[in-house]
Amino acid sequence: MNSRRDVLLNNIRQRLSYYRNLGADPLSLATGCAVKVDLLKVVYPAMEKIRPYLLSKNLRIAEREDADIFYADPESVEIKRKVLPLGENVDIDYKFDKEIRAIILIQVYQLSANEPEKFIKKVLPAYESICNCAPLINLGKGHSIVTPFREDEFMLADLISYDKGDKLVAANNDTMHIIDPTSLPSDYRQVSGSLSNSLNDLFVVGAYNNLKIAPVLNAPSDELREELYKNAKRFANEVGAKLLDIEQPKRGRLLLGATVLSSSNKKPPTFHDKADKGMKIITTRPLGELSPITTYLSTAIDESIIDELENKGIDIDQLEKIKEKAVNIISSPNKAMAEVIAKYLPDLNEEFSKEKHIVSATDVTGPGILVVWEQSKLTNTHIKLFDFPLLFPEISEFATENFLMPNATAGTNGGFIIIAPEEIHEDLIKDLKYKGYDPYIIGEIVEKGKQQVDAPKKIKKYILDQEIIDKFNLY
Repeated sequence: MNSRRDVLLNNIRQRLSYYRNLGADPLSLATGCAVKVDLLKVVYPAMEKIRPYLLSKNLRIAEREDADIFYADPESVEIKRKVLPLGENVDIDYKFDKEIRAIILIQVYQLSANEPEKFIKKVLPAYESICNCAPLINLGKGHSIVTPFREDEFMLADLISYDKGDKLVAANNDTMHIIDPTSLPSDYRQVSGSLSNSLNDLFVVGAYNNLKIAPVLNAPSDELREELYKNAKRFANEVGAKLLDIEQPKRGRLLLGATVLSSSNKKPPTFHDKADKGMKIITTRPLGELSPITTYLSTAIDESIIDELENKGIDIDQLEKIKEKAVNIISSPNKAMAEVIAKYLPDLNEEFSKEKHIVSATDVTGPGILVVWEQSKLTNTHIKLFDFPLLFPEISEFATENFLMPNATAGTNGGFIIIAPEEIHEDLIKDLKYKGYDPYIIGEIVEKGKQQVDAPKKIKKYILDQEIIDKFNLY
C-alpha cells in the first residue's frame, strides 16, 4: 500500500509533467524567475538600442516603470487589441487620428531571448508594424516572457485611445504561465493570483477606481479556456472590475494574465526628493510567499529534502498546508492596500505635505527585500533596516541553505514597502491593521544625500545570490 508521502510525491510529479507539456517550466516559476525575459541582460539593452529608431517612427518608449501613468478622462478610455507575429512586418487595420498609448506583451522563443541582438531581430518588425496606426504612440509598459515552443511566439499590443482629462489613469500588463504548478489550471486561484499580480502595480500607486480587466487567457482546450474565462469573470465581480470582451492570442499552451486599467484622483507616491532623515520604512505584510511553493515542488526531484525537513520537525503534510497558505495569500487582491495608500496621497491639485502624505510605495515581488535598496537609490538616502519579517521564516531559511532558490524573500502579488514621515506612520499602520494586514516598521532613513542600505547579517540566511547581498552593508 502506498504511503501518504508516496501519494503526494506522485501527484506533484504528475503535475510537473503536465505543465512541462504545456510549455511551462514549473520550477523556474516557483523560484520567482517566472517566465520573464532577462530585463538587465536582454530587454533593457535591446530597447535602448532601438529606442531612437522607433521614436523616428512615432513610437515613444517610456522610462522603465511598474505601470503606465497618464492623465485622461477614465470614461473615454478604450482598448483595441492586435495580436502580431514576431520577426515579420504585417499591416494593421486599426487607424487612430490622435496620440494613443500602448501596453505590450511579448512571448518569444527561449533561444531568441538570451541576447539583445536576437531579441531585437524578433521584436523590431512587430514594433514597426504598429508604428503607422497613430500620429504618436506612447509605449507605457512592456512585458516579455519566454516559451520553449517556437510556434507560440507573438506580440500582443493593447492600443489605448483616450480623451485628455484631469484624472490619473494607470495601466499595466502582467502575464505568466501558472501561479501554483501543484494545482490544476482550473483552480480559481490560478486566475485570481495572476490577475491580482497585474493589478498590484496599479494598487501600489493608490489607483483602484474604474477598474478594467482585458484578460490574456489561453489553454490547450476549449473547455479549459472557458473555465479560465469563467474564473476571470468571477474575479472581476469580486474586485468590482469590468471584464472586457477582447481578442485572445489563441497560441501558446497556457497563458494567465491581463492588461489592467484603473483611475485615481490622487497624485502617485513618487515624491522621492521629499525623503528625509527619520522617515520610517514600513512593509504592509511579511515577505517571501514563494519559498513554500519552491520547497514543495523540489521534493518531487529530490526526496531527501523531505527527510531534511522532517529533521527540522516539518513533515510533508505540514509543508503542503504551508504551501496552500502561500497560494491563498498570492491569490488575494491587494485592493484594500490601495485604499490605504490613496488616503495618504495628495489630491491632484494639492502639494505634498509630510504631515499628511507618504513619500513612496513599491510592491515587493520578484526582488523581495532588494526593493529597499532600489528605494534608497531613488530617494538618495541612507536606510537602516532593523528587520525584514518573513511569512515562513523556517521554510525560507531551509530553501536557502539547501540551494533551492536564490532569494527566499521573493514573492508574487506581494505586499508593499512604504516610506512614511514620522508624523503619519502610526496612523498608517493603524489603517493597515484595520484593513486586516500585518504591517511592520522594518527600518528608517538615517541620512539624506547618500545611497546606502544597512541590513542585519541574518539576511544571508535567506538570500543566496551574492549580487543581491553585495548591495547591502551588513552589520
